[in-house]
Amino acid sequence: MRYKLKLSFYWILSLLFFMFFSKTLLAQPQESIIKPVTEVPLLKIELQVDKTTFKGDEKIKLTGKVPEGYRVNFIEITSKEKVQVSRLDRKDFKFYLSKEIPAFYQVWIADDYVAKIDKNGTVEEKPIKEIYQKYAQNKKWKIGEFLKESNANVAFITPVKEITQIDVWKTTVLRAIIGSRGIKLEPLTDKKEISKEAARLIQTRFRNFNKIFRLAQIKHNPDGTFEAEITIPGSAPKGEFTVLAVASKEVKSEPIKLIHDISFPTVYFPVAGTSTNVFGPLALAFIICTFGVIMGAGGGFILNPLLILIYGLPHGVVAGSVMPTVLFSQASGIYNYSKIGFINWKLGIGVGIFMLLGGFIGPLLNQFVTLDEYKFIFGIILLILAVLLVWQTTPGYLEKNKKERAILQEYMKRAKEAKEKKSN
Repeated sequence: MRYKLKLSFYWILSLLFFMFFSKTLLAQPQESIIKPVTEVPLLKIELQVDKTTFKGDEKIKLTGKVPEGYRVNFIEITSKEKVQVSRLDRKDFKFYLSKEIPAFYQVWIADDYVAKIDKNGTVEEKPIKEIYQKYAQNKKWKIGEFLKESNANVAFITPVKEITQIDVWKTTVLRAIIGSRGIKLEPLTDKKEISKEAARLIQTRFRNFNKIFRLAQIKHNPDGTFEAEITIPGSAPKGEFTVLAVASKEVKSEPIKLIHDISFPTVYFPVAGTSTNVFGPLALAFIICTFGVIMGAGGGFILNPLLILIYGLPHGVVAGSVMPTVLFSQASGIYNYSKIGFINWKLGIGVGIFMLLGGFIGPLLNQFVTLDEYKFIFGIILLILAVLLVWQTTPGYLEKNKKERAILQEYMKRAKEAKEKKSN
């Protein structure tokens, strides 16, 4: 009996001992699971605008508040409208193309900002005005270098988010000459690669440094509030824009939406990604094509550079858009010249066959040509035409031309007589 009582006592003691220690051991993990994790609150910039709908070149006032110890250094403006942009990398002969490049993109930088540049572990400070001036005067500026040197890479946000992929082709000099894109490679999908190439494509589209980067006066008050004014040009695309205020890589605002309101006669051209007064190009086309047909051309070779210089349209878009206009002027010109019997159909068709081949290669080749190269080639062609026209005013040519005129008048006389006989 004693033995049984002893055994029962030990069993109860062991059970109590096990319950006590199991509770102690299990309590700690449970506490760690239940205990809430205190997260560091994300710092945000409060941003407001004085209007949500704006007209081109209208001032837009930005106000808001920054967290303690921070300043608004950058303002990023991006349009929702997209355009196709391509470029040829001449170093490794790779052709890049994206249909998701913003039709309008700008980064405004506080004019009193001091950029911090890391040079071999040593941080060097430089005023943004000094950096800005250096790049604005350099025709061979590179966007990647400026973003890094000015610290503006922290504000290059929206394009990287919205561009899903960039197509790539490996080409050669021969393929580029005949207008072939080459062998298609795997598209860029990594965000770091997209960030680098998207910046280069944006530079290719806008070309001019001052069109992408602007200096802004951003006023900061002791209580953390700030105010600034921005303007978006009338040539910007219609529709939605997003605006971001950025202090650093971690501290920025939520995007604010703006709507660009355009109305007739201003029209948005989706392929070019720009808005313009439609009467300007129409009047220009009428005048140029009238004189172009007099010279036996459609007028496209004159209209082309003027649209680039006056309206700042991309040269590839201008070349493609002018072609249909030339079709109309050429058709009416052919009809009227055929009525007065001035067309040599054998010569025209023979030349036309070779022009057909050139017309196939030209648009493909245009993808690989930069604006400066385009202007140079076009300038040489116009210079040759100008020399030929001047030569046609020399006394020797005019004397020769008298004989040609006599032959032409005789030809017209016979053509008229033949036409009258046919009608009778």
